[in-house]
Amino acid sequence: MDKLFVFQGGGPTAVINATLSGVLEAAGPRFSNVFGLRHSLEHAATTPPINLTDLTTPSAADDRARLARTPGALLGSSRTKVSEVHLAAVLDAMQAAGARHILGIGGNGTMHALTQLAEFAAARAVDLNIVGAPKTVDNDLPGAAFAPGYGSAARFVALATRDFDCDFRAMQTFDDVTILETMGRDTGWLAAASVLLKEAGTDAPHIVLIPERPVDETALLARISDLHAKLGRVFIVTNEMLTAPDGTVLGAEVQDGPTDSLGRSMYSLSTGTGNYLARRIWKTLGLQARCLRPGSLGRALTSCVSEVDFDLALRVGRQACALFDQDDRDARMLTISPGLELGSQPAKAGLGRTPLPGAFQDGGFGITKAFASHIQQIAGSIDPLFSRI
Repeated sequence: MDKLFVFQGGGPTAVINATLSGVLEAAGPRFSNVFGLRHSLEHAATTPPINLTDLTTPSAADDRARLARTPGALLGSSRTKVSEVHLAAVLDAMQAAGARHILGIGGNGTMHALTQLAEFAAARAVDLNIVGAPKTVDNDLPGAAFAPGYGSAARFVALATRDFDCDFRAMQTFDDVTILETMGRDTGWLAAASVLLKEAGTDAPHIVLIPERPVDETALLARISDLHAKLGRVFIVTNEMLTAPDGTVLGAEVQDGPTDSLGRSMYSLSTGTGNYLARRIWKTLGLQARCLRPGSLGRALTSCVSEVDFDLALRVGRQACALFDQDDRDARMLTISPGLELGSQPAKAGLGRTPLPGAFQDGGFGITKAFASHIQQIAGSIDPLFSRI
């Protein structure tokens, strides 16, 4: 029997450990040993891998079940740009352990790293069997219609929008505008999830701002003014980063966050788009604006886990191990259809980003009802509230 290396990459999700639990369950009958790389590929040269083999046995079923419900990432994660130094260290560690199978759980960056590792190993005539298991709260990974992690994060956004709007309605004689800023750098899948529990036109959200739709600030402010005159309150949901019609980042001039290893400005760690808009609304319209920035909390809460998303994450882990039966030097990635059926594709096919389709965007600042129907299955059922008087 062969040996398996496994790692977790990118931002954790509320169900990423469920996928790892599924991997460990399925790996038991297939592999003699399973090792976990700490913090993705970043520390392979300096930190010995963790021996996870005891978690693959039938007697460890209870431990795997607890792991599946544990937030964070058991192995630690990383956003560091992969270099040849990292790739060489991973290859050395695997060869020292006598392993030729490696599985990465992650999103776009992880699929890129696995593709690089496949090319690096092939150039050195090292035979590796490489598999990627998808996860991302952004839901923008090509080949994964609903990536594990998205359903739970979407559920959080939907509940946060509905439940805080109840608070907002109670305080609308004082508060004028509420802005909920969601995660999501390049695509609007999470912000759009705020419409899931919207029943009437007066329900939140009243405006949804996403990167796929450039924001004209003049038109936005006029819309806010009109809605406030009609409803007495305006609930806005925005991505953590938006673009202006000229292609620049909205509010970039007042945000001074750090940059990541890829040189990208991390606006989520700065003033934030929501706070920028709140200030603009106050200064221009004189409306009291409150900004809510849950940030990473929205991907971490196990109390908001969608059971459909959880079950999918487990299945993805189990099925990812089955892809090793397709002995192939090219890295492969597990795929997920809109009907939650699992398949496979080359990992390099997951390198791009899937934007929110135009069919789910209305002509103004909203999201269509068709989108709510589209994501209902992955967010899971949510009990209705007491009818308003």
